[in-house]
Amino acid sequence: QELKAVFDAYESQSNPWGLPADTRGDWAKEQGVPVLGDGVQASDIDWLFYVGSAQSFDARAQKAAKAFVKILVAAGVRFAILGPREGSTGECVRRAGNEMLFQTLAKSLVETLAALEVKRIVTCDPHAFNSLANEYPEFGGRYEVVHHTQLIDRLIAEAKIAPRRAFEGVIYHEPCYLARHNGEYEAPRRVLAAISRDTPPEFALTRDKAMCCGAGGGRMWMEEHTGKRINVLRAEQALERAPKAIATACPYCALMLRDGVAQLGREDVPTRDIAELVAEAL
Repeated sequence: QELKAVFDAYESQSNPWGLPADTRGDWAKEQGVPVLGDGVQASDIDWLFYVGSAQSFDARAQKAAKAFVKILVAAGVRFAILGPREGSTGECVRRAGNEMLFQTLAKSLVETLAALEVKRIVTCDPHAFNSLANEYPEFGGRYEVVHHTQLIDRLIAEAKIAPRRAFEGVIYHEPCYLARHNGEYEAPRRVLAAISRDTPPEFALTRDKAMCCGAGGGRMWMEEHTGKRINVLRAEQALERAPKAIATACPYCALMLRDGVAQLGREDVPTRDIAELVAEAL
């Protein structure tokens, strides 16, 4: 019953908040981000930045998207977004069991990407990353897909950007669909090391033993009715290491850990996306 309104929102507006689909690109207008199809062709860009629902509609998540845009511009990367043409990957609804709706969303997005001749995609959302890379080939969608931490890592290695070592005591919470599901443990750590003045602390439960933030599997939209909330438990595990900030690389992890830290009365320990830290270090 908790998921019915979420499914309805995805079905009508292709996002879990049910906000108008044609406003997906509004966050990027003040930065002058190019929109694919509006005078910009796939041959004109290096990467399509697939934004996803969270960074399109949530004000907190939009900060990470804007930071990533700043990094791409600083590095001279040619990119564009889909803007109002972007639809949800449907990852959340498949995890929650609504296979029919997932396939409807997936086929629609594949058609859009095919019409625009998209071949290379970068995204800040590990859920979208996993779906586009591993599930969309089933529907004819075959792309080179990278996560934004992988691209940032590449840009630093190629000296396209040169961030300062500006931070101390930043602990990294790894998203499930970047780490355990896709085996990417090192790129985010290399990026964090490049902007840290010290050796970043680690969780006791880390890498393949790392815990979910509590949002995965569609749980972002459902209440936990028994026991301690997962995001609070994960926040407690972070605070055991006395960090000055918590870094992550997923918009949903950032929201969940922010709320977990707040419930523990520790707003003095901010939760930041790695892209935000890198943009600040530039």
